[in-house]
Amino acid sequence: MAIDQTFVTRARTAVAGPIACGCGLAACAAFVTIVEPGDTGVPACPFRALTGWWCPGCGLTRATHHLLRGQVGTALRYNLFVVLVLAAIAGSWATWMLEANGRRVPGWRRIPAVGWVAFGAAVVGFGVIRNLPGVSGLRG
Repeated sequence: MAIDQTFVTRARTAVAGPIACGCGLAACAAFVTIVEPGDTGVPACPFRALTGWWCPGCGLTRATHHLLRGQVGTALRYNLFVVLVLAAIAGSWATWMLEANGRRVPGWRRIPAVGWVAFGAAVVGFGVIRNLPGVSGLRG
C-alpha cells in the first residue's frame, strides 16, 4: 500500500507551527528560569509606567521565574494568576498540537463563554484589589 505524499507533506506542515512555538516556549521558560527578570532590563509594564497602578499582569514574569525554580509562595506573591496563566498557555498549545495532528479535542476541554466572563471578572477584580491601599501583599 503506497502512502500519499501530499498527505504526508500536509501532516508535517500542520505540526510545524505547534512544534516551533513549543520550542520557543521552552527556550523562553529556560531563559526566565535561569535569569532573574528584574536584573535583565525587562521593559516595565506600560500600564504601570503610564498610570502608576499595578495591572493584573504585573509580576507575571517574576512569578514565572520563581515558580519554575520551585518557589511557589514567592511566585504567588508576585501574581496570583501565574499558575492559571501558565496552565492556559500549556493547554492552548496542547489543543493546537492535537488539532494539528488531526485529533478531535473533547468538548469538555473547551471553556464555555461563562467561564471566560468569570475569568475576565476575576482578572479585573484582582487588578482593582491589588491597587487598594493596605493590600501591598498582592503587588509584585
